[in-house]
Amino acid sequence: MDTSTQVIQVRGSEGRKYRTVEEKRRIVEDTLQPGASVSRVARMHGVNANQLFGWRRLYLEGRLKAKNGKPAGVGGAGKGSRAKQQRLASMRHDSD
Repeated sequence: MDTSTQVIQVRGSEGRKYRTVEEKRRIVEDTLQPGASVSRVARMHGVNANQLFGWRRLYLEGRLKAKNGKPAGVGGAGKGSRAKQQRLASMRHDSD
């Protein structure tokens, strides 16, 4: 890959961006799509890839939840399409 044409974005005075649990879950779910690249999704959302991997680990462990302990966003933990549930199950199995 030719890096000489890549644009480097320098963080300005806006500082750190705080994301809601719902935003984190949506971003993580983007990485669970077939063929998705965690690094590419991270760049699209302006998130460090290592941070996104951390959110993803919490999500797969069922620990990315709102402060009240309930799953955040629409659908909640354990719900969703059958294909998504199967992907999550296979990812958990692969990480063992």
